[in-house]
Amino acid sequence: MDETDYPCREAYVSARIRWLKRRLAQMGEPIHRAPAYEDAEQQLAFLEQVYAIESEPCVTYAHQLIARGVSLPPPGDLNDRDLYEKLWEIIYTLAGLRVFLENTGHLSDRGLYEKLWSDCLNEFTWDMSQCTNGAMHLDLVGSGSEEDTRIWLETYADDRQRQEWADQFPDDPYPVHKAPISDRDQDLPRSRRK
Repeated sequence: MDETDYPCREAYVSARIRWLKRRLAQMGEPIHRAPAYEDAEQQLAFLEQVYAIESEPCVTYAHQLIARGVSLPPPGDLNDRDLYEKLWEIIYTLAGLRVFLENTGHLSDRGLYEKLWSDCLNEFTWDMSQCTNGAMHLDLVGSGSEEDTRIWLETYADDRQRQEWADQFPDDPYPVHKAPISDRDQDLPRSRRK
């Protein structure tokens, strides 16, 4: 089902909602407790996210990238210029898949590529590429580990957030701000929000 098959957006949204409801019911995922939405676009976004999460099989971002013709050479096989170009090819292709990177400035281009190549792109996830409003966000310091928390406090947290942390955990060293290594975060594609 594609939006171009319908004469207007409203007809597409209505048909897509009906299809998703039928498909979810067939999967054994009744949506009787779904939130009530005044706006059909919001209901569609919700149903698409439920469908993406509940449908099988899960895939990796690497599988999705390779399926779209993006090669993923080992970091050691790329010189700095080629690595830079490959990194941005991956970033933009991920955005096309509705996957958006966040908090990457603490890593060099090579460090980010290595992290993506060896870790992030190999995690199993859901295919959100068909969701009109849903998205996945890959937060490079979002694991909740002590190391990621330290990096977030030093690089991304503002003064108020650092002070709140210090007040809450007075025995921990005060997180002093460090400038990011890269300013790429300002150029990263962002998900469209309604």
